Amino acid sequence: MQEDVVWKSKLDRHYTVRVVRTAPYRGELSITESEADQLLHKREVALMYNALFGPDADDVSEWQRIAIEFADSRK
Repeated sequence: MQEDVVWKSKLDRHYTVRVVRTAPYRGELSITESEADQLLHKREVALMYNALFGPDADDVSEWQRIAIEFADSRK
Protein backbone atom coordinates (compact mmCIF):
# COMPACT_ATOMS: atom_id res chain seq x y z
CA MET A 1 0.00 0.00 0.00
CA GLN A 2 1.36 3.40 -0.98
CA GLU A 3 1.47 6.10 1.69
CA ASP A 4 -0.53 9.27 1.08
CA VAL A 5 2.05 11.93 1.98
CA VAL A 6 0.27 15.23 2.58
CA TRP A 7 3.34 17.31 3.47
CA LYS A 8 7.08 16.82 3.75
CA SER A 9 9.88 19.17 4.78
CA LYS A 10 13.49 19.29 5.97
CA LEU A 11 14.37 20.97 9.26
CA ASP A 12 17.88 22.18 10.05
CA ARG A 13 19.22 19.93 7.26
CA HIS A 14 19.10 17.17 9.86
CA TYR A 15 15.44 16.13 10.27
CA THR A 16 12.81 15.04 7.78
CA VAL A 17 9.29 15.93 8.85
CA ARG A 18 6.27 14.51 7.06
CA VAL A 19 2.57 14.04 7.46
CA VAL A 20 0.89 10.95 6.04
CA ARG A 21 -2.91 10.65 5.77
CA THR A 22 -4.17 7.81 7.98
CA ALA A 23 -7.94 8.41 7.80
CA PRO A 24 -10.32 11.15 6.68
CA TYR A 25 -9.28 14.37 8.42
CA ARG A 26 -6.47 12.57 10.31
CA GLY A 27 -2.78 12.12 9.69
CA GLU A 28 0.43 11.04 11.35
CA LEU A 29 3.32 13.46 11.71
CA SER A 30 6.72 11.79 11.87
CA ILE A 31 10.18 13.20 12.46
CA THR A 32 13.19 11.19 11.36
CA GLU A 33 16.91 11.80 11.26
CA SER A 34 17.56 12.44 7.60
CA GLU A 35 20.82 10.51 7.21
CA ALA A 36 20.03 7.51 9.40
CA ASP A 37 16.32 7.39 8.48
CA GLN A 38 15.67 6.68 12.17
CA LEU A 39 12.21 7.52 13.53
CA LEU A 40 12.55 9.93 16.44
CA HIS A 41 8.99 11.13 17.05
CA LYS A 42 5.47 10.58 15.76
CA ARG A 43 2.04 11.80 16.69
CA GLU A 44 -1.48 12.03 15.31
CA VAL A 45 -2.50 15.35 13.76
CA ALA A 46 -5.62 16.82 12.19
CA LEU A 47 -6.03 17.54 8.49
CA MET A 48 -8.18 20.62 8.04
CA TYR A 49 -10.64 20.22 5.13
CA ASN A 50 -9.20 16.69 4.76
CA ALA A 51 -6.29 18.31 2.84
CA LEU A 52 -8.08 17.53 -0.41
CA PHE A 53 -6.13 20.11 -2.41
CA GLY A 54 -3.00 20.08 -0.26
CA PRO A 55 -2.39 21.03 3.34
CA ASP A 56 -4.01 24.09 4.86
CA ALA A 57 -1.61 26.89 5.82
CA ASP A 58 -2.74 26.74 9.46
CA ASP A 59 -2.03 23.00 9.58
CA VAL A 60 1.45 23.53 8.13
CA SER A 61 2.16 26.23 10.72
CA GLU A 62 1.13 23.86 13.51
CA TRP A 63 3.24 21.00 12.10
CA GLN A 64 6.24 23.31 11.81
CA ARG A 65 5.75 24.42 15.42
CA ILE A 66 5.64 20.79 16.59
CA ALA A 67 8.80 19.94 14.65
CA ILE A 68 10.72 23.00 15.85
CA GLU A 69 9.80 22.37 19.48
CA PHE A 70 10.94 18.77 19.12
CA ALA A 71 14.26 19.76 17.50
CA ASP A 72 14.88 22.46 20.11
CA SER A 73 14.26 19.99 22.94
CA ARG A 74 17.05 17.73 21.62
CA LYS A 75 19.76 20.41 21.72
